[in-house]
Amino acid sequence: MLNNAHCGKIRPLTIAALIWLCTLPVSLQADDARIEEIIDSPTVSYQKAFVVDTTPKMWNRVLDHLYLIGRLWEIYRFQPAYQVTRTGSGIHVVDPSGIIGDVRQVGRSEFSRFFKGRAEFNHWAVPSFFTADYVIIFEYAAERNRLRGEVKIFMLGNNWLSRIAMKLFPGTLIRHIDNRFIHNLEDLKKIIRDIDDEPDKVRDGLTGPLRDDFNRVFPPTEIKQAEE
Repeated sequence: MLNNAHCGKIRPLTIAALIWLCTLPVSLQADDARIEEIIDSPTVSYQKAFVVDTTPKMWNRVLDHLYLIGRLWEIYRFQPAYQVTRTGSGIHVVDPSGIIGDVRQVGRSEFSRFFKGRAEFNHWAVPSFFTADYVIIFEYAAERNRLRGEVKIFMLGNNWLSRIAMKLFPGTLIRHIDNRFIHNLEDLKKIIRDIDDEPDKVRDGLTGPLRDDFNRVFPPTEIKQAEE
């Protein structure tokens, strides 16, 4: 497990992130060293402030149910046309433009979520193929009728060839990540707005297990009570 000595080596993060790193559950012991390595010595890192017109409760539900949100993304026909499937502990995502990855949640608090994953990049915008492990940290707080937060992404090439490739084109890679985050967030806001304003319309477009998932995550009675 990560102890206080380990935490002292980690690059400055917010208090919430440090507390999470130092109190990971026993089930994540095998990941501890790699998570620390990714955050402490990333090949490429990125951070971005963001604002969403929603509540922390809604935002947490979105981040806690990525498979459901990924399937809604497909139904909305947003681009890129991500193909999302469930894995044992997370989701597998295929971006038809050339990025394939797995991601799972590894930590959480009332105002934060932490994810770890691995991705393969063979995208036209990034002039080299590489694979990397990554950690994504979302931290946020309520601000009047909206949520204000910051995302931090730490990526570490999982072999020396990948690290060299990433270091050759860091600016290109960071710009691509920034472009994706900005545009994906705008589309995600549309999904959240529809769930808030027209949940029945979203629900009526779903069938089978996906509709059951939606009703479990966004119970009709709860949304009706919130409206009243």
